[in-house]
Order: sequence, then C-alpha cells, then structure tokens
Amino acid sequence: MSLQYCNVISQRNYIDCVKWLAVFILLFSCNVLIAQNGTYQKKYKNGSYCYVSFQKDGNAVKAEIFAWWNTPSSQTGSYYGTGTLKAGTCVLKSSENEPDCKVTLAMEGTNLRMTYDGCATDHLTGDFNGLYTKITDAVAGDYVVNAEKAYFHSKPQTASNQKAYVLKGDRVTLNLDRIIPGNWVNVYFVGANGKETSGYIPLANLKKADK
Repeated sequence: MSLQYCNVISQRNYIDCVKWLAVFILLFSCNVLIAQNGTYQKKYKNGSYCYVSFQKDGNAVKAEIFAWWNTPSSQTGSYYGTGTLKAGTCVLKSSENEPDCKVTLAMEGTNLRMTYDGCATDHLTGDFNGLYTKITDAVAGDYVVNAEKAYFHSKPQTASNQKAYVLKGDRVTLNLDRIIPGNWVNVYFVGANGKETSGYIPLANLKKADK
C-alpha cells in the first residue's frame, strides 16, 4: 500500500496506513538482521574451514574465530575480538591479536559475512573472506550442567554413553576447535583432583555460564 493511495482516503485511514507501513518496514529490517548467537562456518572443498563463535547482547558483539588450513603442517588461525554493531556491521577490536588485523563482521539475513584485512600474521587471510552459515547454537566458552546427571559419550550419539558423567551445577568447557554441527558438544571437565574428562554431551543438558 503506497502513501499516494493513502492520500485519497480519509485522514483516519491515512494514519492507519502509515502505521502499517511502519510495521512493514520494521518487519523487513528484522528479517534482514536476524543472525543469532551460535557458531558459523565457511568450508572449502580442500577440507579447510573457518569457524566464528558469535555472541550478541543488544548491539554488543563478541566473536572468537578459528581457521583450519588442512595443511601438512596443521596450520591454524585464530582471533578474539569485541565490538559494537552499527547498521548490522561491526569492526572487531582485539587486545590479543596483531593491531593491524582488521576483522569486519556483517549480519546478512541468517548468515554472517566476514572480512579479514591485514591478518596474515594471525593466519587469517582473505581466503577466508565470505559468507558463513550457522551450524549450531553452541558457542565457545564455559557451560553449566543443568541436567541432574549428564553422561559423557564417545560419539555424538545416545548409544555411545560412557561411565563418566557430570552433575547438575558442574562447569564444563567447550573449545572452538571442538565444535561440531548439530546439537551435541565435545566438552571437557576438570574434577577437584585435577583429572580431566572429555566427551560429547547433548547441548540441551547445558546452559551457557554467565562468566
């Protein structure tokens, strides 16, 4: 419905029309910027890939990046940065990576578009520029067990449970390079005796730790 059409109807209908146009524009904007928290991937035919663990709270963005080159030397790239979204785009800043490394993140529908400029030292070249698709709701970091008891599994399958388990309230850690597509996460737990146990746990049995 156009404003030209609104002009030929009553003032009351004109106001209603403008309201509907505003709602339409708002809904359209929401559809453009709907990328949600989770891990996004860009994968290549040669086996190399790059993960982006993306977390957004309002306009504040936190992203951790891991690139696997799939080379004989097992070359990897990494980056951690934060920033503020402006019109769906964010230039990340990092205190851990090279200061000349510029990483730009843009939300495009349900995807992320990543651009790496001057990041060769961090092994994130322009080869990894492009559109990233979401593979899981999981993000890198610490999680708290929210099930009464959660067993570790040797594979991301229910039938592969092991004897080891964690209890409600226990804290486990998910590293970005261990993230896989789907609803399972490969986490590790360090007990009071310092012993480390790792394996797959359903993401539904965990919740992201506040800090």
